[in-house]
Amino acid sequence: MPASRKKTEYHVASRVQRLDRRQECRFMLALIMLMGFATISVLATTREALSDPQSSVLLDHR
Repeated sequence: MPASRKKTEYHVASRVQRLDRRQECRFMLALIMLMGFATISVLATTREALSDPQSSVLLDHR
């Protein structure tokens, strides 16, 4: 492998920002909360659509 390529790869790799433990924990907590909120939103929408007899969603019970 050419020396210039090794230097370039090292240079790019050295510029990657690393997260410390505290930042990683905050990021994971935010991600879990966002996924929970999305799940609750989908469940609420589904429950509302299924409980409304005048719903625009057509359910075929064959």
